[in-house]
Amino acid sequence: MADSTSDVLAATVRNTLAWTRTDSQEVGSVTSRKTILSNYTIADGSGAGQADLVFADQRTIPANTIEAFDLLDLEQSALGVSVPFVFRQLRLIKVVNNETDAGLSLKVGVDPGRPTIVYAAEVGPGSEWFAINNTDSWIVTENNSVVRIANTNADPISYSLYLIGTSTEAE
Repeated sequence: MADSTSDVLAATVRNTLAWTRTDSQEVGSVTSRKTILSNYTIADGSGAGQADLVFADQRTIPANTIEAFDLLDLEQSALGVSVPFVFRQLRLIKVVNNETDAGLSLKVGVDPGRPTIVYAAEVGPGSEWFAINNTDSWIVTENNSVVRIANTNADPISYSLYLIGTSTEAE
């Protein structure tokens, strides 16, 4: 086993992401593992560069499947507590394809009230896609609140989804 460092999302509550970082070092037949739990907190508020909601999830999407996330009605169980999320403004969306095998790509898109799904990006293995508007943010309405992630491959894909925004109405 080679030396390695891995980051795993441990929990998310409102505006805090908790990460567990494990550093493994191999010296001969001895393995040394060091685990650190750290939090990343975004400035609380609805102003430019601030947020009061952070949603993060690591998921596995089955083959030939589409997952839909409604930004106005998200739920996540963190630390045994069901935490509701309602994004009124979105500052960042990020999708990370955790797979490394060639050809295992994800498609990311939205369906703004139309019957045809429009994909904004294709995320290849080991790659990420993100959109950020940290100053003005995007106003979330019923017509643009659904984010879709599609796996058109014959194999399941592991990915991470990150959303940062505010629960306050745009002024």
